[in-house]
Amino acid sequence: MNIKKTTFTLVLLVVMMISVNVFAQDANYNLIKKEFTKEQIDLLQKEREVIKANRKAFKKSLTENQLAILRDKTISKTEIRKRLVATFSRDQKNMVQNQQVRLRKTRETFRKTLTREQRKMLKQKIDKMRNTKDRGELKNGPRSSNSKGKKRRN
Repeated sequence: MNIKKTTFTLVLLVVMMISVNVFAQDANYNLIKKEFTKEQIDLLQKEREVIKANRKAFKKSLTENQLAILRDKTISKTEIRKRLVATFSRDQKNMVQNQQVRLRKTRETFRKTLTREQRKMLKQKIDKMRNTKDRGELKNGPRSSNSKGKKRRN
């Protein structure tokens, strides 16, 4: 009987911890989303759907060799990326490049629709997220800063 209670409590605790993380991310996005106009929300939603469709098409274009590179857990993410990019076909490179261009244009379009108040609110929210202590923590400890020598985009 005692083992059943302990197991139930442990499972309940794990489920609660997982759900808190998922809902916290949604809650942050929904708080920010409340500040946007209907047109801005529609723009973001349409772009999200296009991104999903493009990602799906790109995944379908991957070969078995490329999938094997992605599944390899013995190499770092940067090494996986280097090896994967080296195997891209011309079509795959075009898909990636077109997606990057589309994202830049969408960001620019969205920025043009923002009011001063919205910009201020977004900046405050982003600064708040950047200043939290546990941001970037990984299973193996805190993330090391990688900002040396890199310029930040505006």
